[in-house]
Amino acid sequence: MKKNILPLVVALLLAVSAMLGSCKKDFLRQPFSVSFNEDSVFTKYENAQKLVNDLYALKPYYLQLSVSSSANPTTRLNGSLLESATDFGCSLRLNANYFSHKFNFGTVQAEMLSNTNYGEDNYPEHYLTIRKGFTLLDRIDEVPDAPPGQKERIKAEAKTMIAFQYFQLLKRYGGVPLLTKRLDPAKDDINIGRAPLIDVYSYIIKLLDEAIAVPEFAARYDGLDFGRLSKAFAYGLKARAALWIASPLFNTATPYMDFGANNKLICLGSYDPARWETAAKYADDAIKYCESNGYALVNTPNTNLNYTISYQYRPSQGNTEMIWATMQVSNPSMAYWNPRGTPFVGGFSSNLVSLNMVEKYQNKDGSYVNWNNVITTPANDPTFPYKNLDPRFNQSVMYNMQEVYPNAFFQFYEHETPSLAGNNSNSKASSQWAHQVRKHVFGYEDRTITQKTWQPICSQMRLTDLYMIYAEAMNESLTAPDSRVYNRINIIRNRSGMPNITAGLSKDVMRSKIQDEWGIEFAFEEYRYFDLKRWKLGNVFKGPIYDLKVKKFNNNTYTYTKYKYEDRPFYDWYYLHPLPPSEVNLKYGLVQNPGW
Repeated sequence: MKKNILPLVVALLLAVSAMLGSCKKDFLRQPFSVSFNEDSVFTKYENAQKLVNDLYALKPYYLQLSVSSSANPTTRLNGSLLESATDFGCSLRLNANYFSHKFNFGTVQAEMLSNTNYGEDNYPEHYLTIRKGFTLLDRIDEVPDAPPGQKERIKAEAKTMIAFQYFQLLKRYGGVPLLTKRLDPAKDDINIGRAPLIDVYSYIIKLLDEAIAVPEFAARYDGLDFGRLSKAFAYGLKARAALWIASPLFNTATPYMDFGANNKLICLGSYDPARWETAAKYADDAIKYCESNGYALVNTPNTNLNYTISYQYRPSQGNTEMIWATMQVSNPSMAYWNPRGTPFVGGFSSNLVSLNMVEKYQNKDGSYVNWNNVITTPANDPTFPYKNLDPRFNQSVMYNMQEVYPNAFFQFYEHETPSLAGNNSNSKASSQWAHQVRKHVFGYEDRTITQKTWQPICSQMRLTDLYMIYAEAMNESLTAPDSRVYNRINIIRNRSGMPNITAGLSKDVMRSKIQDEWGIEFAFEEYRYFDLKRWKLGNVFKGPIYDLKVKKFNNNTYTYTKYKYEDRPFYDWYYLHPLPPSEVNLKYGLVQNPGW
């Protein structure tokens, strides 16, 4: 593929991988050094293990979340998360550098989006990792001192990682150039165009089935191997890929924009309800496999903590549902997460929560807060509107007068006497919105109290994903939801102290409920942005986006008043990412997605 995307002929040693990854137009460059080359890697198991570790040197571009990227604004989205580019959020407007603003203002540029360190994706990086996987598949059997079982496990991991990379490409771009081996520029044609969407999906499933068939590929890896891909993840990725293929964005004869003879790159050419049945089957297979191998939904007696345990704790700390997660840097700066103003000194408010998201949460009795009316609290009861909300809300969102940790209150209110406004209010801290992300900072809060070392964990898949996939796919494959749909959703809700969903819902109403549960259960884990696209709900991005004005009076009552913050643009071509124009312009047959 000319000089950009098909990575190096050899490229994969710890000593040189950073050097190669930085060289945009020389991905086919050959030598490492005189003393350290590819052949030397596969002469010793110790060296080969370093190459396996390098397979996991994933950039944050294709992970659902990277806490370290938000702690380091020189990478991905300059500190904002993708929810901030949806109806669920925003980033502080006083800082014009947050990438979420480009989505919300409709000023996204193609190269910036898909081929920079601060965009949403870095297209070449996927192919670098794919190349690493194929190198291992080609040569791991040559390592003389590697145990045979370990060789088989490594090959299964490599196939799963290649499948994962192709899934990340598929959900962003549709059909992409499909490599099924490591290419040799001296022998192979490297001017490869895009493959049809169905071919990429079919290859993902093929690789995962081959990995699943390997006996030495374990259901889970704990201890020092925690963070390695497993057979449970391979099962789960099959279900996730099938869900995407079954969803409205792809499962249609009419693409989001007419692409003429290239429609097969961005849709499947027909609607087939059997695709939902396949997604449900794959999810059911994955759930049964996981639960027969020790995975289970976190469900302790503490309904106010189960949710946090599920996405923030490690298996060694009691998290029984984490299937795959990545570890981040220890004790990262949380400035990009913390509110502006005291006592959260140095906070940047890069990820703010809209009232649109808050309105998704039910009370513990299944009712909803009516935010359309001005809410006046009893005296000395500032958290009155939030008191009975779904416990997942308190674990995900900072709100006015919430005690985030002992003696640290989030004070977002203006005051009848202006000089008495809250420390985190607009007038004192220019904080913009009434709600701030709390999720992911649980460990930070603990470190603030105990001074313990904290290393954030970023979930990439947990058992809850599979329950949600199954519920959605089953609902779409039936004329009306049955107990199989309700059971999976209700289990998730019940473990956080929430009641069952109302029985007797129609398919359409249940679809809305399921979409809300996706939003709540995976809030600020970067699902919402892609889910809205696969559901083909572009209008939801447009808003209107709402916020709250909060005021405190001298009698210690508070008022909460909903107001419209803004409308936002969303263009049809936003449904899929553009391929990097610098690559398309090389004129070897790579077709750009429509509208870009």
